[in-house]
Amino acid sequence: MTVSRTTIKDGKEVTLKESMDKYDGSGNNTETIEYDEKGDVKKHESAVYNKDGDKTEETIYTSDGKIKKRTVIKYNASNDKSEEQNYDAAGNLIDKEVYTYNANGERTTEVTLDKNNTVTKKVIILYDKKSMPIEKRTYDGKDNLQSTKKIVYEY
Repeated sequence: MTVSRTTIKDGKEVTLKESMDKYDGSGNNTETIEYDEKGDVKKHESAVYNKDGDKTEETIYTSDGKIKKRTVIKYNASNDKSEEQNYDAAGNLIDKEVYTYNANGERTTEVTLDKNNTVTKKVIILYDKKSMPIEKRTYDGKDNLQSTKKIVYEY
């Protein structure tokens, strides 16, 4: 799907693309390009999906179409996102996030590791009896508490 804009400039009709989106047979957005007011690419992203419709890869491109960053996403047997790996333009691992879940399928930890597999950040998520998140604790790579976010619900 392409969205174009037509304007009159110096008495002439000028048509420029505003955006372009491509979709696969399941309706998943596989590519998005956004253009600036001159018609140059300002944003270009693509995505790959598995048979369940889960995004397994996302690529961000430079304005000239070269890979800037690529993210690979993995899922566990319950189809929960278990890991995100981020790569630079040369294909080198930048960092990754690993997620764990409890028996109720609630995400309980988010751990960020650098390219050497060293923990740089850890988030612990606590839930109430209604499976609603009530607290997020963020730690640095040395397990020092950096912040606590409490969530209160009114029923």
